[in-house]
Amino acid sequence: MMKKIYISVLMALAGTAFSQVTLGSAANPSANSMFSVVNNEDNAAKSKGMMIPTVNNETELPLYNASDPDRFSNDPTMQGMIMYRKDIQRVVVYDGEKWKPTFYENGGRTTRASMNPATPENNFPSVACILIGCGEKDVPFGFYNNTLDGDKLGIIDPQGTVNSNFNNFTFKESGFYRVLISLKVKTSGIHVSPPVISFRALKNGSVLARNDVSLNEAILITAGANRVGTMEFLAMFDKGDQLKVQVSGGISILTVADVYKIVPTDGTFISIEKL
Repeated sequence: MMKKIYISVLMALAGTAFSQVTLGSAANPSANSMFSVVNNEDNAAKSKGMMIPTVNNETELPLYNASDPDRFSNDPTMQGMIMYRKDIQRVVVYDGEKWKPTFYENGGRTTRASMNPATPENNFPSVACILIGCGEKDVPFGFYNNTLDGDKLGIIDPQGTVNSNFNNFTFKESGFYRVLISLKVKTSGIHVSPPVISFRALKNGSVLARNDVSLNEAILITAGANRVGTMEFLAMFDKGDQLKVQVSGGISILTVADVYKIVPTDGTFISIEKL
């Protein structure tokens, strides 16, 4: 008799090992769920939730290592594990290398950089165009707007010099990002058709996005045309990818020579937001 009971228990365990498990209901809410916790109550007094493991701060998270550059040791077998951090009031997930929050304040984390408004005009980043073609120029950024600039993504200025001019942003986390580039441009050439400047976003040296901006709308002989041009796009970046902003001029009809200058004003900045 005992042998029959033992065999029956083994068969039951074997059957449930490959079945769906549901707590709180007789029916699983999804055919694709291996494990479901269902709350069937419709009032606050009887509603029940699920508690996941909690820690007080990051030092209590598994694999915490103060000597590691990102403060956590790597373990790909733990990728996808979740816990709750009380100090930041966020669920955190382990991506195989570190723990990071699943949600951020204000919908995301953003890095914003601008240009030095005290730059003399003769030092403005500029490109020149003549009949045979145009040059190109990397746009330098730094932290010059004390109110708006910041680096919550940690992708800017790895040397730690706040107001140094630099060109590359190096991503530390893979994911989708929204990039907004706004540049005020000044041209000093004389031409008949509207002068055009090309904004380019380069990912690891290759053009990722481009926008050609006309500096004036009318077909006139112009000199000293000014305009704020913008370019916004979404892109996937992997850890270690580099982003650079570059400008280049465009030859206009009957252009003899033209110089395009990036003017460092409130309208000149880059904003990068992780989605």
